[in-house]
Amino acid sequence: MNILKGSLFLKLSALVVAILAYAYIHNELYKSDRTRQDPSYKLIKLTAKRVPIRLRLASDAPQGYRVLQDRATVNPETLVVIGPEALLDETETAETAMVDVSENTKTVVKKVPLESVAGIHLVGESYWAEVTVPIEKVPAPKETQETAKTAP
Repeated sequence: MNILKGSLFLKLSALVVAILAYAYIHNELYKSDRTRQDPSYKLIKLTAKRVPIRLRLASDAPQGYRVLQDRATVNPETLVVIGPEALLDETETAETAMVDVSENTKTVVKKVPLESVAGIHLVGESYWAEVTVPIEKVPAPKETQETAKTAP
């Protein structure tokens, strides 16, 4: 420590280094405070919403048959989705994957995955639904039946 007692140059150099170190540390702390206030780091509020599940059919029944849309069921009927509140506010329903009944002549019972809800990708066994799509033969028109009975 005897070196610093007599040399004015070393004393001034030490003072300049101390001031520069202080300025550097102060600047780094200021930058880190500004980063914390950046709006891109806002927290997203999560919420849960129960929505009904809607059946989506990819096709109609084969010719001569029809789907009884009003008797079609989805089990479970509703789904609880957890996600960002802003996305779920606009969500009204969840939907099944497309169900193809174009080659079925009897009631169809299938286990199908649920599609994404409001941009939230659904994965896992709990995101499957069992759908029942009743299909019946279209009755022949009465004219044709009556003409067939009266024909010799």
